[in-house]
Amino acid sequence: MDLIKSEFENLNENMINKIYHNNMEELQYINQTKEYIEVTKKIKKMEKMLFKEFTKENVTRYIEYINEKVSIEAENQFELGFKTAIKIILQALK
Repeated sequence: MDLIKSEFENLNENMINKIYHNNMEELQYINQTKEYIEVTKKIKKMEKMLFKEFTKENVTRYIEYINEKVSIEAENQFELGFKTAIKIILQALK
């Protein structure tokens, strides 16, 4: 608990104040992991391919890549939400 508390105390930002003033840019950030970048490249490649050759196989693969990207984004948003909740709790305990 002390490790988590000290990590978030170093940020010098008041999360409750940010929420009150609707300054939530931090929660809209997508972590650009290697996996996320790779799937984004695959999607762009498939989009080009779909314009050239619109087949059932290409559409199916494209949908799979989109689903993979959405999954990564959802996981990232969950992590950010959890971190935000921890920050709020720690600030409330001060």
